[in-house]
Amino acid sequence: MAPMYPRVEEYMSSPVVAVSPQDTVSHVRRLMLRHRVGRIIVVNEASLPVGVVTRSDLARLLGTERFSRRSLDSILVEEVMTPSPVTVKLNRSVREAARLMLQHGVSGLPVVDDEGRLVGIITKTDIVRAYAERLKGRYRVRDYMYTDPPEVGPQHSVFYVADLLDSHPSRRVLVVDGERLTGIIAPSDIAFLDNPPIVAREKGKRVRRFAELPKGRLGPVYKYMVLVAEDVMTPNPSSVGPDEDLGAAASLMLQGGYSSVPVVEAERPVGIIVKHNLLKALAEK
Repeated sequence: MAPMYPRVEEYMSSPVVAVSPQDTVSHVRRLMLRHRVGRIIVVNEASLPVGVVTRSDLARLLGTERFSRRSLDSILVEEVMTPSPVTVKLNRSVREAARLMLQHGVSGLPVVDDEGRLVGIITKTDIVRAYAERLKGRYRVRDYMYTDPPEVGPQHSVFYVADLLDSHPSRRVLVVDGERLTGIIAPSDIAFLDNPPIVAREKGKRVRRFAELPKGRLGPVYKYMVLVAEDVMTPNPSSVGPDEDLGAAASLMLQGGYSSVPVVEAERPVGIIVKHNLLKALAEK
């Protein structure tokens, strides 16, 4: 018997934080911080969604020449929003919502009523919650996990890690010591590398040693070192086995607030599950 998929309205968030095209980016930023959200829906006077602004979009756009010299109070939402957002009706299934997210490469969808008015929002996290609560027992972790995630040692530089993050569809790097998993790194962990500082390790302290100074005198020399993987990783991440139910990975994500879960077999990492994998499992069959 085919599974009954829950409807979007059962898992969407409502009411929604929304702004108008004429609001300022400064206002959007305050709303994101106050409500701890990463996306804001833009609506017109009739409450119809006309755009979306995400935290990552702002970070990218505000660093460009067009906006870098302007104050946030002078930049209007309509200048930075992504127009004509993909929407989903509240009476459609979460399976359809997952398919739309995958098809359009987005992490959230405005939810609308039959008249097209904004009534909620559904995100990847909501889809994961639906899977954990209603769709367990269908697949094993190995059926949908990404295999061969990139690995680094604890002492690899963050610059090397940054290069690896974009080399794998999971956009994660596992930190291993010998063959034992000791940490995981996501893009958000090294976001500062857009303007990479050379900083000291050991909680920001400088490394001091004595060396010969000009004219034969001895004195302290402060040496600043580049951060390495163990400085920025999330240590000792929770994991699942490849033969566990995929729903167990979904539950673990929700319980810990994780966006990814390493897959470990015989104490050795063999894969990784991210929210995208759960959307595929829900959408494909």
